[in-house]
Amino acid sequence: MKPTITKEQAEELEAMRTSFPAGDKYILMAACDDVLGGKLAKLDLLTLAAVLVNGYVEKMPKEKVREFYDGFEGDPQKYPAETHSRCKTSQRVIKCTLNLLGIKIKGVNA
Repeated sequence: MKPTITKEQAEELEAMRTSFPAGDKYILMAACDDVLGGKLAKLDLLTLAAVLVNGYVEKMPKEKVREFYDGFEGDPQKYPAETHSRCKTSQRVIKCTLNLLGIKIKGVNA
């Protein structure tokens, strides 16, 4: 099983990788010395090491929904009218469902 981290942890990790010349080595040393701050401090050492090696990032549920929603983008210039209409109908269903559940997702229904 691959380790997972949040989008925020991934962004913090990439910022640290570009800020320090030693990159991953510095990040691991800081974690071993227990001076790694921010969101990465919540990860245990083995998970952090595995993430550095594997580069695996888990998408948040809202990101998954946004990608699913974007998958129904149908360009009327490329697709027949029927396909474009089905895509727009699917997007409306997704928006209505999110609104009924009281969930707001930027780029979808917020």
